[in-house]
Amino acid sequence: MVRLTPEIIEVAPQYLNPVGQYELCLRDLKISVIENLGATLNQFDTIDFTNNDLRKLDGFPFLPKLKTIYLANNHITRIAEDLQQYISNLDTLMLNNNLLQELTDIDSLTTLPKLTHVSFARNPIAMKKDYRLYVIHRLPNLRTLDFNRITQKEREAARKLYKSKSSEKTNKQQKGANTFVPGGELAKQQQQQQKTPRLSKKDADAIKKAISEAKSLEEVERLKAMLQAGQMPNLINQHNDNSMEQGNIYEHNVTVVHVADLAHARAQELQSLLYELGHRQDKHRTALQILPRYMRRRAASYNIKRLPRSLRPLADPKTGTAKTKRPSRRYRRRPRNLLSSYTNRQRKVKWLKTHIWHAKRFHMNTLWNYRLAEKSNTKCIRPTYKSLRKRCLLHDMSYYGCIQLEGNQDEIIEKINLLFPSSNNNLTPKAKMYLGGQFEGQCLIYKPNTQECLTPISFMWMPSNNEQRKLWLWCHPASYDSLARILTSLFDTSSSSSSSISTEEPPVKKQKNDEEQRQPVTVTLLRDQQQLARFRLIGPLSMAILKHALHPSILPGDAIERKTAPFSWWSNEAHSTNIHQQQLQFWNSNIGNTSTMMPNRIVALVVRDPRIFTPIKPKLTIHSKTKIEKLESFPPSSIDLASSPLWIEKYRTYCCEHKLATYQINLIRSKSTVDNNELQLNEEESQIPLIFIHHHDLLSPILKYQQNRNDFGSGWDIILPNEWAQIFWISLVYSGARPIGQKELSLIAHETGEFQFPQEYPDTDAGIDWVSKIESEQLTYFSKCPPSKRPNFFLNGITSPFRPLWSNIVHDWAVEYDSSNTVINSRRFYVLRDRHRLSLDNLRQHLHSLVPIRISVKGKKGIIDNTTLIYLPTMDDLKDNKKTIVESRHCDRARIEERKMKKAKQSYQKGKTMVKLIEQRANNSEQAIIHDCDRKLLGAITSGAFQFSKACCTGKGFIAMGGFLTLLQQQQQQQQQQKKNAKKQFQRVLIRTIKSQYYRWASLEF
Repeated sequence: MVRLTPEIIEVAPQYLNPVGQYELCLRDLKISVIENLGATLNQFDTIDFTNNDLRKLDGFPFLPKLKTIYLANNHITRIAEDLQQYISNLDTLMLNNNLLQELTDIDSLTTLPKLTHVSFARNPIAMKKDYRLYVIHRLPNLRTLDFNRITQKEREAARKLYKSKSSEKTNKQQKGANTFVPGGELAKQQQQQQKTPRLSKKDADAIKKAISEAKSLEEVERLKAMLQAGQMPNLINQHNDNSMEQGNIYEHNVTVVHVADLAHARAQELQSLLYELGHRQDKHRTALQILPRYMRRRAASYNIKRLPRSLRPLADPKTGTAKTKRPSRRYRRRPRNLLSSYTNRQRKVKWLKTHIWHAKRFHMNTLWNYRLAEKSNTKCIRPTYKSLRKRCLLHDMSYYGCIQLEGNQDEIIEKINLLFPSSNNNLTPKAKMYLGGQFEGQCLIYKPNTQECLTPISFMWMPSNNEQRKLWLWCHPASYDSLARILTSLFDTSSSSSSSISTEEPPVKKQKNDEEQRQPVTVTLLRDQQQLARFRLIGPLSMAILKHALHPSILPGDAIERKTAPFSWWSNEAHSTNIHQQQLQFWNSNIGNTSTMMPNRIVALVVRDPRIFTPIKPKLTIHSKTKIEKLESFPPSSIDLASSPLWIEKYRTYCCEHKLATYQINLIRSKSTVDNNELQLNEEESQIPLIFIHHHDLLSPILKYQQNRNDFGSGWDIILPNEWAQIFWISLVYSGARPIGQKELSLIAHETGEFQFPQEYPDTDAGIDWVSKIESEQLTYFSKCPPSKRPNFFLNGITSPFRPLWSNIVHDWAVEYDSSNTVINSRRFYVLRDRHRLSLDNLRQHLHSLVPIRISVKGKKGIIDNTTLIYLPTMDDLKDNKKTIVESRHCDRARIEERKMKKAKQSYQKGKTMVKLIEQRANNSEQAIIHDCDRKLLGAITSGAFQFSKACCTGKGFIAMGGFLTLLQQQQQQQQQQKKNAKKQFQRVLIRTIKSQYYRWASLEF
């Protein structure tokens, strides 16, 4: 509660209201009593007491200028009777939403002669019978009541109802009966008993005579007690006679009351009163229920400060008397040890080190035996694109597995050479550019001695001048197990291949490195040991955020200091001083925009614990307007920037075992007296080795040959010890990087033109498994929909809506283009990814292949999604490309099949027949598919959406080689401009979604 002091009145707002009156605003102050209004000096025409805790309308000084009072949303139950002495000129009184109970409570206002506007809305008296007529009768000068004008008919009705004097007497009796004064009757009785006549001279003489005639001390004491009781000595006998007479009269007039019945009735009343007092909270179990309904707010249920101050102690779950809710079932069943619970939950599905951080902010999904972040809980499409263009994105790629090959360099190259066919012209690990260990390479791995693609990999050599080398292969988890089995079988120690390799070496090398050559190549699965983590930063501010979040460790100049912790573990043999100085010089250089750097360059660095510099709250110190300076000269590849202790297992283990816990860092920070972000850990500080890999862009081979290239999609990859993953992740997020999941990663791949693995690799086993999984999920959802909500794909000529039948399309077009080809009988196909093969002379040799293409629709009509199909236009369509092309309506095969089953009196479920036919057609690889519609089917889109960088719908997909050759032959005569600009090679095709009958024109680029 707040007292209305002169200081509050002096500070309160004072202004001229729209009516032209000078107003004092005392709203929302929780005032309980009106007082100290004399401090206003009779200067205000209006006073506003809205939203306070007033109980009684009184306490006004002499304010003849006051004309309007606003008292809405209070708790007023009584009105003072002498208001005319202090506020005689009051003409407007607003008492909305108060607690006036009886109609007689407003009789005190009859003394105000100038009162013309009153409102009692949302008071209990407003619900009384004849409320409006009674108020009009008692306040005859009123003009408006409850914001409604009083009519003449209402005045006449009030006059007729209350015209007799008996009604007024009844009202006065009702007023007296309803007004309860505590102890009033008892005080009246005591006053009547204590009233005695004034002592006369005769009485005084009688008292003196009685005292003089007293013969003993007992008589004197008796007279003293009688005088104190108010009795006269000479009137005792007379009083006794009168009492006897009154007793006889009382016996004739009073009724008989049994004491037992009276005591029993009073006992029941006391019991009910005690019950009400003890069970008061059953009616109002929470503090919010005590409030009137108009004062309840949803926010007050969880925010105590939304409640009035008087109810806040009651609502406090710790100190309040209100009953608290029973803990939820999830809380009661919570694990006692969270760490052991997390370990048990990772037995079937693996978690990344940043899983707990992602689980609170992303939708999680199980993919490739990992629990990965699928999409953000917030809107993320446009913010992701803006960060891709101007800022930095961060993705945890630790689910990518690393396989380490350690042994003789020549033996490793010879064995893995079986995984790269001779027709593949991409740079492999045996390329001279990558043998030095200064660059990371990417290539495709094929199954041994076949043309079947297995998976794309990233590889990097450990910088070393010895023949004993280490090779890291990074692979997607969808094909990690297959690649691990193949490498284990290739480098089997029981085979005699190692002896054959050693005999090919010159005799001098045998004698010099005989022990090293005899050591077999070991295959280590680092993913199963959970030793390494990998992050990817994408965007123009990647380097700026790295330099803000990470601080390199500087070796001391003194050799003795270098041998002490924390430098002892890496400053001796693991890392030379010269190499460290070169890496430190590169890091401290003015490098920001890395578009001029050589792609895939590896830079190693040893950094300090990022928690030393991580602020308590994230601060956006790096934004899109940060000036980025280009590096004028980049260190040549001859300078070793890639040597790192991270290659050695014992150093990885050491930096993980000697890591300070987060609670220890927080304890040191709490004890720090200096307000500085940098903590002083001294010898307890950890030094962490990192490897940075620069990727110039993520563009697919289709766009890499364009002339206009920029750093769109460029960034850095970070390889670090797995135990430090979450710590570095939080530091990068606090520095301004935006985390993304799998959905945002697909958006980036769509914007940059990259073909994702395994979603867009249909010739690999992982791609086939992915398509089968998506088909089963969509087919299950389709079968659960009611029949009225299922689109009828058969009417549009679509027989396999949930997966493109690539083998059928390739085989049909091979037969269509050249029926004499001997390879067309094979159902196996592959994707022609090498750019140099896409020449007209070599295309006919690959009729059993798919060509990666890109589709774009420029205009208002037509959309591209993951279910879009590509069709071959006819000659008539090319001549008149403005007409609307519509697919003719096909027969409903599901209904025909149901009619046959009905005639054969076979049981069937309506709607299930379509699902069975779709499954049968998807499993049938022998049936022709390209002639099912009016236009021939060329291929399908694997990923399609709106592209922000081009402001149109685009898509990536594949078409059959036979259909592509037919398209070129068909449009050579119609498009003569294609010869002038042969590099772009734009073609026009028709596209259509599986739910539509309308064809749309689109541009094809390959």
